[in-house]
Amino acid sequence: MIFLTVGTASYDPLIQKVDQLVAEGEITDTVIAQIGRGTYIPTHFKYFRFMRNLSKAYSLADVIVSTGGAGTTMECVTQGLRLVVVENTSLAEGHQAQLIGEMARRGHLIWCKDLDTIHISITQALRQEFKPFVSDPPIIHKHILKLLSE
Repeated sequence: MIFLTVGTASYDPLIQKVDQLVAEGEITDTVIAQIGRGTYIPTHFKYFRFMRNLSKAYSLADVIVSTGGAGTTMECVTQGLRLVVVENTSLAEGHQAQLIGEMARRGHLIWCKDLDTIHISITQALRQEFKPFVSDPPIIHKHILKLLSE
């Protein structure tokens, strides 16, 4: 099962593209989506708008497809879940690329940079194992101690 989530915002291009790929038979897995405030209503898979906690959906999914929100990204990578992220470029801040890029570089997720290749990224995620993300050890205390000793 593929779980598709756009968080509390919306990203109709992603929902629409996956709906099209299911209709064309490019994606044959069951898809369930959390579409948030989106206006596009998928016709080829089940969806819901919001859910307080997505943990159950994550645990049932073979692959999670997300729009790169920090909450979803960190929830998934800390558990080592198969995550494909498509940056939501409709957000004005453009802040997602840095987090997605670093997590992809470390091998914790697949960054799909082009919606036309989303089905390829999903297939790649199904074949790949992901190690859980572990935060770097804190070092601020070392800097504070150094400053205090000077």
